Formats: sequence, structure tokens, C-alpha cells
Amino acid sequence: MSYMDDVNNYDKVCADEALRVLRNFLPYSAGAIENKQTHNYKNGFKDPLTGYDTDQYKTANFIYFADSHSDFILADESLDNVKRTIEFANNSPVKFDAVIHAGDVLTPFYLVDKKEALGMANRFFDEAKKCEAPFIFAKGNHDLNDWDNLPENMFTDDDWGELIYNHVEEKHQIKRQLKKNGSKSTWHYYDVEDKKIRVVSVDINDTDKTVLTEKGTVKLHGGISFYISQEQMDWIVNEALQFDDKEEKDWGVIFTMHHITRRPKFHENAVEWLLDVCAAFNESTVFTLNHKHPENSFFDLKIDADFTRYASLEKKPHIICWLLGHLHEDIFEVHKGINVLYILNNSATIVCSDPRVARVPGTVSQNCFDIVSVDTLHRKIRTFRYGAGVTCFGEGGDRFLPDGLSY
Repeated sequence: MSYMDDVNNYDKVCADEALRVLRNFLPYSAGAIENKQTHNYKNGFKDPLTGYDTDQYKTANFIYFADSHSDFILADESLDNVKRTIEFANNSPVKFDAVIHAGDVLTPFYLVDKKEALGMANRFFDEAKKCEAPFIFAKGNHDLNDWDNLPENMFTDDDWGELIYNHVEEKHQIKRQLKKNGSKSTWHYYDVEDKKIRVVSVDINDTDKTVLTEKGTVKLHGGISFYISQEQMDWIVNEALQFDDKEEKDWGVIFTMHHITRRPKFHENAVEWLLDVCAAFNESTVFTLNHKHPENSFFDLKIDADFTRYASLEKKPHIICWLLGHLHEDIFEVHKGINVLYILNNSATIVCSDPRVARVPGTVSQNCFDIVSVDTLHRKIRTFRYGAGVTCFGEGGDRFLPDGLSY
């Protein structure tokens, strides 16, 4: 059964699932659960009914999903998931600080005319633009429309601006870079000022697309090449991870990007080096690199990341976590002291679904997204799953509960 067979029934399934998720999430949405008998407040006040902090802090709450893979054949079905995800975010009793998508809104495994691909992308982002919270999007490998494709079919920076980034910049003031070529970057960040959290969106498909095959198609396409250019890396080090202008420096940073796969044959280890940068940021130390590519100067990379100016501070800026997609699987890893979370694919209606978790269109398993709740006082992350893979690793329940994942 698909949701198209019985829309009313699927609407009820989704409403029931939303209620289940909110019941689990709401107790954590405004403060951490404390033991009223053992916790001693010197300056704070505790709600006597709930036992939650009411004046010391508020958690930051995000919707996080990836790999929607809007299909060119089953368009309505595959677009239904983003529609329902945005509706959940907008209708929640909790105002979300941002909605984060870690890439792959499209599904071209083959040559797709740019007009057709832009049409599908526009349908997806027309739904995303209805989001009341900032929609933070990191491009995935499929989103370039360059998979074994012709250069004239590829999406440009200006195309991406029209699709989503201009809208979020105007409505929510995301910060983008003015690139050397005169266009605005796809990489950007958004500040949740009252929670002191910065969400940084990285474009890991920032590679040399001028290298072509003998057939005239893009050789270093997004399917095999993940990279971060010198221009973007400079922006990350000198702007995205710079808090000198903030009165209080103890900001937390969430990075979102599509993947961190490393294939030195094609692009060296740029994302691995970004992990080194983040580790130095966490430790208020220095990371330097001077890499020269033997064949293509585009892949030269020089990094001079010095964060020692924060070393003497009692409360320092720090990395909260990385949120990724691409693998279509719930995974938690720690790389160089950085918490890295992957998530199942958002949609189960197309060929880019995944066999590792049973996904049945028309049931609660069709959709998949997480609420990520960040407790900034106790440095904890908690996630709450909507839809597929409620048991995540088959061990029951939402991840990082009740104690939370420390950062």
C-alpha cells in the first residue's frame, strides 16, 4: 500500500507518529531533567512541577534529515516526505532553531537535462521555503546534476542561489561568502544568537569541474570526488570559526555536510584536514598544512589555523557535532574528538532507499528525520526519531537517551 492509495489513512499514521515523537521530546525541549533532591541551585529557579531549569538556559532544537532523493519517476510520492517534514517543524509546539538537510535532494544516476533537474529541485525547495525556521542545506553529490553528465547541465552557484540560498539569506540572514569569481558561495553559516550556536554548512563538492572525460562529460563529478577548495577552507578558518566579535566566546558549532569519505586517488584528504582544523579549534591550538598536488593546482591547499587566542579563556568556543548523510544509515562515530552523526535516508519511495531498515511506503517507516536537542548547559546532545528506524541500531528507543551524548 502506498500513501497515494489511502491518503486519509496515511495522514492519520503521520499524526500518530508526530504525537509519539513529541511526547518523548517535549520534556527535554526547554531544559534538562534534574534530580530535585540532590541538585543545589545557588542562583537559579526550578519549576516545582517539572523539576526543569527555568532561567539558566534553554536547549537548542533542530530538525535534521538527509538524502530525500526526489525521484524523477515517482515525483509526488518522493516529494511528500519533505512536505510532511516541514509541516511537522512548522506545527510543533516548540519553535525549532533551524531545519538542517545534509544533502541529496535529487536522484540523477544518469544524464539529466538541466531544465528537468531544475524543475524537480524547484519542487523540493518550494516546500522547503515554507519552513518557518531557517532551512540550512548542504549540497550532496547527486545535487550537482553532473553524474556522468555534460558541463552545460551542471547547476551553478547562481542556480543554487535562486533555488534556496537567496531566500534563506533574505529571510533569515545566513552568512555567505562573496567568491573571487563574483558569485555568492553555497557554503554558509547561521547564528542562533540566543543559544550561542553557529550552524556551518560545508560544500564538499567544491571540486574542479573543468576536467572532462574523452566523451566531454565531467570527470571529477560529485559521485566520486569530495573536496573543499582553498577559498572555502580559508572562509571556514577565518570566518566560520571566528568568534572574536562576540562578547561571549563560548559558542558551540554544528557542522553539516554530506559526507566525509576520503578517496586520495581523486582529491587528497581535504575533509580529513577539516577534522584536524576542528580538533585544533576544540583544543585552542594550531593546525598548519602546505599541500601541493602533483597534477592539478586546484587541489593545492594551504591551511594556517591558529586558535591559541582562545586558550586562556575559561569558556571557549567549541565543536558540538557534525551532522552528515550519504550513507543512508544511522551511524555514530568519533573522529579526532569530534562527534559525527549520520542518518537514514529521508525517503523510502525510490531506488535510493535502503535495505538495512524495513521501509514501507504508506506506513510510518516511509519518512525519516530526527529532532536534535542540544543541552548547552550540560553539554549533551539528544536525538528523537520520527518514522523509519525508530529502534535505530535494533537496540530500542531514540539515540543518546536519557543521559545524552556528551560534547
